[in-house]
Amino acid sequence: MTRLDFNLSDALPSLPKCGMPVTIITGFLGSGKTTLLNQILQNKDNLKIAVLVNEFGDINIDEQLLISVESDMIELGNGCICCTINDGLVNAVYRVLEREEKVDYLVIETTGLADPFPIIMTFVGTELKVLTRLDAIITVVDAAAFDAKHFDSDAALRQIRYGDMVILNKIDLATKDKINESKVFIEKIKSEFRILESEYGQVPLPLILDVGLNQTDNYKAEIREFRRNKSAFNNHLETDGFNFVSFQSDRPFEIKKFEHFLSQQLPSNIFRAKGILWFQESPSRHIFQLSGPRYDLQADD
Repeated sequence: MTRLDFNLSDALPSLPKCGMPVTIITGFLGSGKTTLLNQILQNKDNLKIAVLVNEFGDINIDEQLLISVESDMIELGNGCICCTINDGLVNAVYRVLEREEKVDYLVIETTGLADPFPIIMTFVGTELKVLTRLDAIITVVDAAAFDAKHFDSDAALRQIRYGDMVILNKIDLATKDKINESKVFIEKIKSEFRILESEYGQVPLPLILDVGLNQTDNYKAEIREFRRNKSAFNNHLETDGFNFVSFQSDRPFEIKKFEHFLSQQLPSNIFRAKGILWFQESPSRHIFQLSGPRYDLQADD
């Protein structure tokens, strides 16, 4: 008698996945979420991607790709669109779903202090569950500026806990010891974690999109609690004790004094800063970015 061995999964046709796939990008202040998002928007794999952000300010849009610009949506020639979440996440998702020209993928960038759980619940605990498919939650971690004290923040801790994958970013600026320290810490919070290393958020899209890492069954208890008491699931900014300060001036800075302030006088509890600056010594405006102990100052010619 001849014995026939075969794998049933090989014999059956692959079934299509239902719903528009969704990836959530989360991570602490200055970890490199927007840098990763800009890499995705370059769209090397010819996907039509919609990205949802809180504001357009940090998105690097190539002006040659622009087709149309509205108050809450930017359309690009490569098929991608960029939307703000000003009128709520659910409404923003529906704007994408209801477009005549369908998109292939939805990517959402959270703020650096956001608890990702309420966003997860939007897709697995509401009517969006039948229209979308939560593919993965990606947590971006700054390897160079890694400090376990950052994770005293409940929101930062939950960004790791609810993540499906970690992108250890800025490894070009980190020592081997710092990279290993961050990996050990992450694995203590959540074992069996997929960790990818990157410089400037450069990761091949097939490694982070449509990877099917998120398992809705993991949230059954949380979904029940969410439906009973939605107000209990909110952004953890207030309990984490972070404050925002804005500053405007009609007088230019002096470059040397400003750099002295950054290197000698800046308080250690400043995690993130960004702005547009004007200096006496230059007619150009300058783009300022600070993340942890590092800062960047570039003339915007």
